[in-house]
Order: sequence, then structure tokens, then C-alpha cells
Amino acid sequence: MPESQTDNFELFEKISKKYFVELEQNVPHIQQTLFDLQNEYYKVWKNYVNSNILLQKEFSTRSGFGPKFSDDVKEIIENMSDETIKFRSIFHKIAIANIEHGKSYAKTLNDNAYTFADLNKKIMKYWISVLSPYSNN
Repeated sequence: MPESQTDNFELFEKISKKYFVELEQNVPHIQQTLFDLQNEYYKVWKNYVNSNILLQKEFSTRSGFGPKFSDDVKEIIENMSDETIKFRSIFHKIAIANIEHGKSYAKTLNDNAYTFADLNKKIMKYWISVLSPYSNN
């Protein structure tokens, strides 16, 4: 291979190394920042729900205009809540299983990357030998 082509590939290797070093340095910080943001929004959601319940409770107590639920209605509301929580729990298990499957797939690709490259190299050598006017064999 001419030296200029070798220099080109050294350039690509250098760029690739810099690219992945930058990613490895910054991605953990971005992940932590996103995790922190998610936690803050969870707190916002929880605080808004709880503060609105307290506000409605106070309004109901002071005004006397509170809802009067029968025991059957209370049971229906509680059952709906329980079923929602069960659904969310199942949804989370499915989401985690899918993430784990994706992780396993990525690990398999990583474990076999060099095997795939070797196979591609053999295929490339074959086609070069077939198509090249000057075979090095």
C-alpha cells in the first residue's frame, strides 16, 4: 500500500480515537445530568399532585362543598388505582426486559466484532484475488 494511503488511515485512526475519548469523558456526565433532571421532574410532579390534594381538602373542609362518596364509589376508585399500579409495574418489567435484551444484543456484537472483521477480511481477500489482474497468491 502506498505511504499516502497508510497516512490516510492513520489520520482516520487518530480521529476515531479522539472522538471516542471525548465521548467516554462526557457521556457519564450527561447521563448523570439527565438522571438528576428526571428526579427533579418526578419531585415536581409528586409535589404538584400532593399540594393540589391538600388544597382541595382544605377547600372542601372550609366551604363544606366536599364530595360525598359512597363506599361502593370509594372501592371502585381504589380498585382503579390498584389496577393502574399493577399495569405500570408490568409495563416497567417489559421495558426493563427489552432494555436487557438490547444490552445482551450489543454485548454479543461487541464480543464478535473482531470475528466479523476477520470474516469480512477473508471475503475481501477472496474478491480481490478473483478481481485483481495481479494476484499476490
